[in-house]
Amino acid sequence: MKSRFIFFCFLLLITSCRLSDNAAPVPYYLILEDPVVVAPLGGGQDSHKITDAWVFADGQILGVFPLPARIPIVAQEGSVEITILAGIRNNGMFDAPVFYPFYKSIVKSVSPKPNGSENIPLLFQYVSNAKIPVNESFESGTSFTIDLDNNINTEIISTGEDARTGKRSGLISLSNNQKFVEVGSSLRVLNSQNSKGKSYIELDYRGEGEIAVGIIKTRNTAFRVDYVLFVPGKQEWNKIYIDVTDVLSPGDYDEYRLALGFSRTGFSETSRIYVDNIKHVHF
Repeated sequence: MKSRFIFFCFLLLITSCRLSDNAAPVPYYLILEDPVVVAPLGGGQDSHKITDAWVFADGQILGVFPLPARIPIVAQEGSVEITILAGIRNNGMFDAPVFYPFYKSIVKSVSPKPNGSENIPLLFQYVSNAKIPVNESFESGTSFTIDLDNNINTEIISTGEDARTGKRSGLISLSNNQKFVEVGSSLRVLNSQNSKGKSYIELDYRGEGEIAVGIIKTRNTAFRVDYVLFVPGKQEWNKIYIDVTDVLSPGDYDEYRLALGFSRTGFSETSRIYVDNIKHVHF
């Protein structure tokens, strides 16, 4: 009986040590919320649709976290370099999370202590080597003045009725007599000005109708329009990041411009589509 008691005590001691050895460390938390983007030319905040944070600790990825996020990291002695990239949904697709290459990463050194936390402000800026040949806010007219549908009565106008940012936006009105509008940007990009790296079009939009977003490629005197994405309208303002890298990488053009097409899809007597903060960003 005595030997059994000693064995039981020894077993209890071993089990207790193992439980203690495997006890989960007390974490330290990174608090991430409310991302803000600085307008590329200054002058306040820009629109954005940052949905996630790609978080790294000393160069090792911790994960991709929907915002707002409370992220545990192991408490330890010394400092840890935290790197945060802005996550978006490529082409507006929920199942296509990527980090946006034109927002500069946020880098901060933290000292993780048990039960501690730190709120890291998510203030993103455009990277210094980003080129933004088109940055249309409609505050002083519009650069989308090229008539692609051969109808002089179709156009985008600058309006003060509504805006995502600032005081004005672009307005397209569609009706049974005018079901389609197709326009191009007057701002051109030469082949030599695009490094054939990442290229995106940013677009804020709302309204009733479908928006086609594309590229007008010109070679010699001939041109063609390559539409990349068809975007259904939304009742409230929305932002989308459209990846045009594959369209522009081949370099099969002398120059190119942005193209927008608007199609009537509703049953209202007049369908109105508003667009704002149209940017083309590339390296």
